[in-house]
Amino acid sequence: MVTVTAATARPSQRKSVRGKSAQAARPSPRVWAVRVALALATATLGCVGVASSLANVVVKVEPARAYRLAPWNPAFTAALAEQLFTQNARSDENSRPARLAKQALMQDPTAVTAAAVLGFQAQLRGDGAQADRYFAYATRLSRRELRPQIWAIEQAVSQGDIEGALDRYDVALRTSASAQDVLFPVLVAALNEPRIRRSVLRRMAAQPTWAEPFVAFVAASGIAPDAAIRFFREGRAFDLPVTDVMRASIVNTLLEQNRTLEAWGYYASYRPNAQRFRSRDPNFVGAAEGATPFDWTVPDQPGLSAGLLRTAEGGLLDFSVPSSIGGTVVTQLQVLTPGRYRLEGRSSGLEQSGQSPPFWLLACQDGRELGRVPVPNSSLAGGVFAGRFTVPQGCPAQILSLMARPTTSLTDTTGQIVRLQLVPARQGE
Repeated sequence: MVTVTAATARPSQRKSVRGKSAQAARPSPRVWAVRVALALATATLGCVGVASSLANVVVKVEPARAYRLAPWNPAFTAALAEQLFTQNARSDENSRPARLAKQALMQDPTAVTAAAVLGFQAQLRGDGAQADRYFAYATRLSRRELRPQIWAIEQAVSQGDIEGALDRYDVALRTSASAQDVLFPVLVAALNEPRIRRSVLRRMAAQPTWAEPFVAFVAASGIAPDAAIRFFREGRAFDLPVTDVMRASIVNTLLEQNRTLEAWGYYASYRPNAQRFRSRDPNFVGAAEGATPFDWTVPDQPGLSAGLLRTAEGGLLDFSVPSSIGGTVVTQLQVLTPGRYRLEGRSSGLEQSGQSPPFWLLACQDGRELGRVPVPNSSLAGGVFAGRFTVPQGCPAQILSLMARPTTSLTDTTGQIVRLQLVPARQGE
């Protein structure tokens, strides 16, 4: 038997063999149809995937574009409904935001943003019952959606349920990143109410994630400084995390409101050595934290350099002032009662050739000057200086300042104040 192969076959035979092999390798029309269908399906899914991915990128900035790219996505549909309703809040149930919100819920019954849009729209129509149904549904769907939680807070407040409202506050503040901006100001203002204050403090004791940011906001917001003071004082029993920086914020708020004596009262409550009839920090050690105008304060003045420096003995005030400009070196707010006072101090390194030495000035807060005490060169009397002031009636607050005057000298005014105190004058002075 002879076997014919492509190598041994005659030319006509080799052509026949190649023809049969090619025919066997060529896919049939049916196979081609299947392949084309699969390719189209893959391409379609790819387009859908690309569109969805792109829409995910732009949805927060351009919900309308995201919706055009992927209208089948309930999140994009709900986002567009929210944007359109925010831009033009209409109560019409057939408005485009309403239709989109309903479409989103049809696409996904858990589209909480869409439920919230329909709830707000019902509120605009005055349909409280339907609004309640939508918002109640939204709160069941998600604890992270802020607006339904706000509705739940309002519901609790309208029913006089303080604990229920604060429970909702707690949920919203734990779960929503934007809740603090919305809810903190309202909650701070509510601290004037003793029941609310006590309830908030009890929650602070559990150390929720929002405790420290809230305490800081209470101090810095300036919304209700009196309530903040009571909150901080009562918070001692709950180990409320209050710092002197926070307390100083309240003091500064009261001063901005021209409530100087109340600011002093609170300042003295947490600065145990603060006494109304004398200045503070005679050695210029500086406040450990949270300085206020009742502490030594260096004004921000161009060209002037001054600072409180720590030393082995305590501290000192170091300053350098251009001779051509002068200026205020340091200040401290006082609340001295009417009477006579003695200022005494000691300088170091102050050697000025001109006739205009620095001086300590005491003036009423309204600008009335009560006197000046010059600071001579440190080579005189070992740098020791002293002087007297009289505080009259009708001057409840005063400012003690070290002033450097412009001079004709070619050198700057430089030196140090090692010690300074303002105290009641002794009998007979």
